[in-house]
Amino acid sequence: MNIRQYRHNLVLAAVGLLALTSAAVSASNDKTGTNPIDFSRDFRVYNEYSQLNTAGDGSQNLLTTELRLPLADGKWQWRLRARHNSIQADIDDDGSDDLDESGIGDWDTRVLTVFSLDKTSKTAWAGGLEAFLDTADEDALGAGSTSLGPQVFWVKFLPTGLFAPGLQYKFSIDEDSGRDEVDQILIDLNYLKMAEDKQSWFFTDPQLVFDNEADIEFAIVDLEWGWMMTNWNQDLKGHSFYLRPSVGVGADRPTEGSIEFGYKIVGW
Repeated sequence: MNIRQYRHNLVLAAVGLLALTSAAVSASNDKTGTNPIDFSRDFRVYNEYSQLNTAGDGSQNLLTTELRLPLADGKWQWRLRARHNSIQADIDDDGSDDLDESGIGDWDTRVLTVFSLDKTSKTAWAGGLEAFLDTADEDALGAGSTSLGPQVFWVKFLPTGLFAPGLQYKFSIDEDSGRDEVDQILIDLNYLKMAEDKQSWFFTDPQLVFDNEADIEFAIVDLEWGWMMTNWNQDLKGHSFYLRPSVGVGADRPTEGSIEFGYKIVGW
């Protein structure tokens, strides 16, 4: 059995186990969209502008539309993210752009379930499978591969928020000619702190990336501040917006930093 057949069988076994052990997650009154295991209907749109880590000037603008829907009486969640990507970069610092492309970027989709929920200890385990699709219009706008990413994370509910570290293994199952395979381990250290009135929040996600194919490591640290829009209009229940700056860490970081602005509606 080759390595791809082994990884394929491993993913099928993991998904089968999740299907057998999934626990129903009841709908709650949470309208912030910050609870990762509250599987309500959710629509988001956000734009991220990044300064790339290239020899010359480089920037990327990524516009994402995201839809999340509960499945099987709330036992599962399905997510789809569609992207439009624009990138300009002077890779060799000669004063001219080596990349100047704009169009559809790579899309991805995910199914997620909660397979363990302990109300006494206020902890939960969740897991699922993410598929990264080769949908980009141009080579520069995507990875040039179709990849899978089984993931698992642990959630600890705190008096004023939650801590949810996660682990994902991402690997390609098909690549375009001349493109590298994908073989990455991603570790997320999600932490959320809610305001006492639950009308605003602070969220941070230091993500560690270990790229086994390129033999590099780096980190991206996100900091997010969000606000419910009912602070200004009581008819906008479930509507919120947020601001999320980030910084890249490590010599091989893909970005120097970025700023993201987003809007979401939860529970429609």
